[in-house]
Amino acid sequence: MSSQTKYKKDKEIIGEYETQVKEIRNQLVEQFKCLEQQSESRLQLLQDLQEFFRRKAEIELEYSRSLEKLAERFSSKIRSSREHHQFNQILNMCPWYHRPGKEECPTPSSRPKKLIGQAKDQHLLSPVNCWYLVLNQTRRESRDHATLSDVYTNNVIVRLSQVGEDVIRLFKKSKEIGIQMHEELVKVTNELYTEGNQSTPPPPCLSVIFSSQ
Repeated sequence: MSSQTKYKKDKEIIGEYETQVKEIRNQLVEQFKCLEQQSESRLQLLQDLQEFFRRKAEIELEYSRSLEKLAERFSSKIRSSREHHQFNQILNMCPWYHRPGKEECPTPSSRPKKLIGQAKDQHLLSPVNCWYLVLNQTRRESRDHATLSDVYTNNVIVRLSQVGEDVIRLFKKSKEIGIQMHEELVKVTNELYTEGNQSTPPPPCLSVIFSSQ
């Protein structure tokens, strides 16, 4: 084999190594770009979820306070009404119907049947009593929405923040492990490259490549 032919063949081998090293280097850079983009996308999603639940917690708390104010407003109005005082008079006349007890409850023969029936009608059909039921239900809804706001603020948002920290930690760890593995790959490629051409310096280390990104 002539020196010219050998030189041409060596040049082809060197060119092939250079192409392979460049391709590997580009693939490694692209892989880490994809990993970084995925992490950024997940972090953005978590931040959006945190903002959503933070705003929802504010709305739930505001709604809870509005319901409480509404119930208190109409409670004051009902307490000052004539129907409320009449309703209380009936209850005071027949305490055993609404607050029965062994010591308080009279014997059946001593109970005024007319008053018992009147108290029963007042209890079931009175507009004042209907108002009390509505207002009590409104207060329960107010407490439920306040509890939901507290759950969003102290549980959901806090947990999403922890997940975001986990994503950042996993990204850094994955990048660190990936760089170590890729450096081993580049090291082997450099050795093959050097064996193919002693006069040409090997490609740069992967850590140098990423430090310049």
